[in-house]
Amino acid sequence: MDSQFKVLIVGAGVAGLALAQILRKHHVEFEIYERDDGSRGQGWSIALDKLHDLLPQDIDSLYNASTNHSIGKPDGFEFIDGKTHEILGVVGNVKQSHLGHNISASRDLFRRILMKHLDIQYGKRFVKYEESKNGVQIAFEDGTTATGHLLIGADGANSPVRGQLIEGFKATPSSLATLHGNTVLDRKLYEPLIEKGNSGVIVGQDGLKFTLLLLEYLDDGTALFNWVCSYKSKDAESETRWADTADREALFEKALEIAGHLPRRIVDAVRNTTPAGVHKPPIKLLETVLPKQALPRGRVTLVGDAAHSMVPFRGMGANTAILDVCDLAEGIIHGIESGDDLSWMLKSYETTMIPRGRSKVLESRATGDSADALEVAGGRLQRN
Repeated sequence: MDSQFKVLIVGAGVAGLALAQILRKHHVEFEIYERDDGSRGQGWSIALDKLHDLLPQDIDSLYNASTNHSIGKPDGFEFIDGKTHEILGVVGNVKQSHLGHNISASRDLFRRILMKHLDIQYGKRFVKYEESKNGVQIAFEDGTTATGHLLIGADGANSPVRGQLIEGFKATPSSLATLHGNTVLDRKLYEPLIEKGNSGVIVGQDGLKFTLLLLEYLDDGTALFNWVCSYKSKDAESETRWADTADREALFEKALEIAGHLPRRIVDAVRNTTPAGVHKPPIKLLETVLPKQALPRGRVTLVGDAAHSMVPFRGMGANTAILDVCDLAEGIIHGIESGDDLSWMLKSYETTMIPRGRSKVLESRATGDSADALEVAGGRLQRN
């Protein structure tokens, strides 16, 4: 690896953007490509300590992506047993630099911060790559090509890069179906949702996981919330097919039916969504468990959901992607500075990334399957 090393990043989600920013800080040449704008009204709980230290200083602090940043409160979540309505406890509500501090980040705001100073090439649908002794060339649907020394697949759970790297491999659909939407709530409706956890509520019970999380305080005194209802059905495949073709009215009624037994403050928020606020079609939950053996050795590797997409019940998806990015970026930078072999660097990265990702995917799956409402807290709550 030499000073002229060039990285090609396919995918401008959080993982791809964060990697690009770290490379930019260290003057490593890169290009980043995205097929569309990728915007979604969703959020994550994220630990930022390691990533924050690696990013350049000329972009806004990622802590500004906190949904509570504008009012100066720390983020936190109230956990509820969906069957008994028992309040199990709160995770977070801890100030920055204190143990247990996470941020609840709006996906779109997080991405906007990470886009600063980046020349993202949009409308680039990856088709294939070809490796040679000296580099790798990628081809796009629009007929253009690009050449570099290393290709990073940061292109999500349905990663086309992964599809070529591991021939025949596909992510596995989760056994849970999902409904979700956004709703703007007035103070009367949203204050009960943040009374204990500043960022919203998370509900667990056998066969149902439900989140209702703050995305943004709006200028008119209202607040934008996102809810996700993940539920078991007798036939998840047919349920997903139904959801793909159902209209918003039907999806809305289904969400009310499934969540109707939850605490009234939650049901009122879902009802306030109206069919117009329901996302159509719903997202599909996919799990990616890479083979235990090393990836095919060459000039291609994976980060984030392309390597380990998981169900969102332990708050580990974005955090695991960030760990990938930090490890890979440090490996690339060290490899260039020391002249290390590319194959050795990738092997070192994947030796850590693959088992870590597998573990988190399986832990998240176990939480989705668990009948214990405490499992959605990921071990961060203790029974009284």
